[in-house]
Amino acid sequence: MLNKKDQIFNILLNSQESLSTTQIAEQIDLDRSTVSRYLNELYKEEQIERIEGRPVLFKICQHASGEGDSQQNVSFDNLVGADESLKVSIQQAKAAMLYPPRGLHTIIFGESGTGKSLFAECMYEFAVQPNILKDEAPFISFNCADYAQNPQLLFSHIFGVKKGAFTGADADRVGLIGEADGGILFLDEIHRLPPEGQEMLFTFIDKGMYRPLGESSMTHSASVQIIGATTESADIFLATFKRRIPMSITLPPLSERTLDERYAILTLFLKQEANRLNQRITVDRNAIAAFMLYEAEGNIGQVKRDLKLVCAKAFLHYRTHQEEYLTINQSDLPLHVQKGLLKIKEVSNRLDRFIDANNNYLTFDPGSKDIVWSQDPAKHMDVYETIDEKVASLSKVGLKDIDLEKLIATDVNKYFQVYVDELSRSDVHRDLIEDRIWTLTDRLYDLAESRLSRTFNERTRFTFALHLQSTIERIQGKKSIIHPNLNDVRKKNLNEFQVAMEWSSIIEQEFDIDIPFDEIGFMTMFLSVDIADSVVEQENNVKVVLLMHGKSTASSMLEAVQELLGTETGIAFNMPLTMEVKQMYEQVKNYIINQHDALSGGVLLLTDMGSLNSFSDMIHEETGIRTKAISMVSTLIVLEAVRMASIGRSLNEIYENIQTAYETSVRNQFRENKQLKKAVIVTCFTGEGVAAKLYQRIRPVVNEAEVKIIQMQFLEKSAFKQHIDELMERYDIRAIVGTVEMDYQHIPFFSAFDIFRKESLEAFARVVAADVPIEKMVDSLSETITAVPSLRELLEIIQKIVQKIQMDLNLIIDPSVTSGIIIHTAFLVENILLKNDVRKFPDLAAFKRSHRYEMDVVRTNILPLESYYHIMIPDSEIAYLTEMYLNNQLESSSKTAH
Repeated sequence: MLNKKDQIFNILLNSQESLSTTQIAEQIDLDRSTVSRYLNELYKEEQIERIEGRPVLFKICQHASGEGDSQQNVSFDNLVGADESLKVSIQQAKAAMLYPPRGLHTIIFGESGTGKSLFAECMYEFAVQPNILKDEAPFISFNCADYAQNPQLLFSHIFGVKKGAFTGADADRVGLIGEADGGILFLDEIHRLPPEGQEMLFTFIDKGMYRPLGESSMTHSASVQIIGATTESADIFLATFKRRIPMSITLPPLSERTLDERYAILTLFLKQEANRLNQRITVDRNAIAAFMLYEAEGNIGQVKRDLKLVCAKAFLHYRTHQEEYLTINQSDLPLHVQKGLLKIKEVSNRLDRFIDANNNYLTFDPGSKDIVWSQDPAKHMDVYETIDEKVASLSKVGLKDIDLEKLIATDVNKYFQVYVDELSRSDVHRDLIEDRIWTLTDRLYDLAESRLSRTFNERTRFTFALHLQSTIERIQGKKSIIHPNLNDVRKKNLNEFQVAMEWSSIIEQEFDIDIPFDEIGFMTMFLSVDIADSVVEQENNVKVVLLMHGKSTASSMLEAVQELLGTETGIAFNMPLTMEVKQMYEQVKNYIINQHDALSGGVLLLTDMGSLNSFSDMIHEETGIRTKAISMVSTLIVLEAVRMASIGRSLNEIYENIQTAYETSVRNQFRENKQLKKAVIVTCFTGEGVAAKLYQRIRPVVNEAEVKIIQMQFLEKSAFKQHIDELMERYDIRAIVGTVEMDYQHIPFFSAFDIFRKESLEAFARVVAADVPIEKMVDSLSETITAVPSLRELLEIIQKIVQKIQMDLNLIIDPSVTSGIIIHTAFLVENILLKNDVRKFPDLAAFKRSHRYEMDVVRTNILPLESYYHIMIPDSEIAYLTEMYLNNQLESSSKTAH
């Protein structure tokens, strides 16, 4: 049960007769379309034979039942780092396997991609060799995340099930514990076992006895050693569970491996690829260095994926240009891998022993023995066969004038994107959605991409899959679905509505349900939501044009802003009071016409008053350049517009940001200064299905006594913003979690996709956490800060300043850090009042040049504090404060997702 594809292979291997797709699907509890896809892959790999007829039958090829002579099983001895970083881990593992009478149950800790599954298989191989386990002892692998959302199904897989135990249990089935009797059961992502599952495992660990699900009268016995693996810490498990798993082993991340080990890992993978291709591979020295030094967040697993992609591209070049062997150059590497070369100066001396300065290339020839790891996710990547097939088929057509390499490279990149997407689904997202829903979602979006000539990313697909799962549950539960704005959605998005109609037919056929017309409206919104937000952005391509009455008003304001930001972005047009409006218009229009090719990102007109405000629509009509206008501008608005344009923000983004900032600043001037209850907004199109799942996800980390969770429906952006404005009169809104990205009112946004990642949930928890109360700070600091008349008053003044700086700099600080900045500033005031020595900021002049604008914002907001306490805070401390804000800003998923 290594993975679904291997499960299907094993079913055929153990069958005495040929089987149909339907027969296999019934045995493995998968939908027929998924089984068919895996069978086709196995057939292409020549692992199985296809017998034509009605139905089509499959059986194992004669040569597929055994491994070749050029392969050997994994073992501790051939693990990279066996004598270095893994030495202690291997000693622990061997001790666990040798411990009488049947070994110690073990849990392996480690980040994703560190090799936990491979390590577990090595433990099994070690036990078989000295006859601790019999040669035929089973090694059963199971990923608990596959069924974590369905505890009954999860428990039935592990412990077995009696017929009728739950809906769908139509036959007795032996569980994994029964299959693993006399051997090892490896439970990957064991932290996905819910507490009741851990309790059931206790009974088995303690007594060697278990009951299949639904069995009431009879117990079963088995002798099984449990090996678990997790990416989490030990804190997530019940204390009683930890006591029953006496051996814990931690595998180091790639960042803690030595250069020798990274080189060995890299060369091992390259030799494996040379063997698979039976072809020489040469790699230039810079490429080797880059792979050894880059930051692979996914550890060894990511190195293998990145190297596979590079080899695939090299193989494509080799096939299309009839080269003698494969060549990998630095330029072939993905950008994130090439960035490893930025570290080369730090380790240049140590690299010399791996890479001879006289040799530009390292050569890897086929012939060395392959290490067979049954769970290797890369072993079924048939990208080389895919390239061969493409080259052969296109060559037959005789496209002499077409660059085959460029043509097929697109498909190779898509192949890897799909592969990486599948890997991303193997983590927290996979257990939220059934395989059947994933398969259907991909099928629907592939159709949509074809019909609409657009692409939909993984986040969009994930969010819709969540929605689809909820919709099917609602329909099957006979709950009504009502779209309050169906006609408008249909009229505004005719093409998307047509595709949604096609979708509904496919879903109806797949699940034997009737999709209501209102649901088709929601599907249309999923297809069209990106349109408003996916205008092609051109970096550094929005032109800010300042138009003002007066001889030098515009140019003086722009000059001040450019000097403050250290940029040349923007252009000013001064309009003396004697100039005709038409003359001014012609000047601006002619400028835009002359610069037409450079203005594809659009033009933002900033005006002061009067008829200048009407230029925007006329210029767009006459020149075709997208134009937006903002009137009654101030220096602050010009500064923000120029700043955003200089960092490559889109026209819509700049326009909406400035509007929001202006509206917020005006509203805040008149808003009563009172304590508001904190709130979090959870939103989706229906306000029910996905929003309910998001609510369940965030609820455990929200103290609902202090923070209200508000579920809202998102139908139209402007109406949603208006609702936010109304809520802000009553609540301090800390975050928005939802299916549609929303950058509004400086509120952190977390997407439905990212909130199911552990790190994003932790960031969300910090944002909504309660602030450290002023009273608590006063109690802690009352005997330390004594130079001010009222410590409470000082802290309250600083608290307001810190909030204002965050607003002016348009950033969000982790609440725990905010408290630290308040306390730091309080001590700073104390030290200046006591005339203590002030720290010097290293290279202050350079920092000022780089962050002139940010320092100016901090300095301006600090002025009231200086005035009230009659002190002067030096530039070096302003620089330290500025650095604190910049280094501790917390980016929401809406900013980091792309």
